[in-house]
Amino acid sequence: MIKRNFTAALVAAGMFALTSVAQATVVNLGSSGSGTVNGAIFQTNNDHPTGTGVYNPFLTVQNNPWEQGYNSSTGNFDTKREPQWNHEIKFSDLQTTTINGIAYFGFSVDINEPNGANQATISLDALRIYTSSSLQSSTSTDPNSGFFNGSLGTLRYDLGANQVVYNDQNTGSGGGDINIYVPVTAFAGTNANDYVYMYQRWGNTDASQGGFEETALIHGLAPVPEMSSFFPIVGLLVAVGSTSILRRRRMSKVNS
Repeated sequence: MIKRNFTAALVAAGMFALTSVAQATVVNLGSSGSGTVNGAIFQTNNDHPTGTGVYNPFLTVQNNPWEQGYNSSTGNFDTKREPQWNHEIKFSDLQTTTINGIAYFGFSVDINEPNGANQATISLDALRIYTSSSLQSSTSTDPNSGFFNGSLGTLRYDLGANQVVYNDQNTGSGGGDINIYVPVTAFAGTNANDYVYMYQRWGNTDASQGGFEETALIHGLAPVPEMSSFFPIVGLLVAVGSTSILRRRRMSKVNS
């Protein structure tokens, strides 16, 4: 009986492991693409100029073959240039962008990978966003992998075991690369003065081999109406125009 239960437990564990692997998603953006993971949109962009000073990053990480860190003015892991380009932000700093009727908070990442063969690609292997009413400074890591496993407050978004792969064809740090849009609904109950922490880990699936990976806030954009919303307006204008033409023709006949 014990042996049977043990066997059943092993089978269940194996099925769970297979299910976890099957559910993992790899979004390959290439040099121009998009994809969705756990409700967040990842899409390439080519914004210019986005050099430091214009780009105004709040998170900067750099190391090889992999790197990790989160925005804190005191620094942690592989973060650089505290506190000017790596520092805390508050919830009130985030701005809303509306895409297809859904409100998102937008973040832009400037990737700085070499453009040579077999060096241009990089993977985002972890992305977590937290909010907290107090400053956070955890540097807890898994003893085997060295990956950050601490908490920075209330978890609002998690990439999970999924990956986003990007092929950097832009030159240097003068052009934006990846936009990340996280649903506003994920931040329900957050206060305006709460701190927002973004943890990133790059290079585990495809190595980081270049300069800084910088992340900045995307300024809010007004919603762009879908084409279908224009059709009733166009129809109304056509109807009004047609009526006006008919009236003119009738008046012309009466006067003649």
